[in-house]
Amino acid sequence: LLMGTPARAVRSVSDDELHWKRLNTKEYQDLVGRCHASLHETQPLRQMEENRPRLQGTTDVTPKR
Repeated sequence: LLMGTPARAVRSVSDDELHWKRLNTKEYQDLVGRCHASLHETQPLRQMEENRPRLQGTTDVTPKR
């Protein structure tokens, strides 16, 4: 793991952390295609809809805490 300006090595990254990063980077990149496939002009909501579904990710990775 590199941090700072100029960058300096802080620690090694575990295999699990690297796997987590790769999955989430791929999911972020896949959002472009998803956006282009589903994007269309719409009217703004006048109020929040109850139980409005949230965007579901494609990976089973949970945020790091």
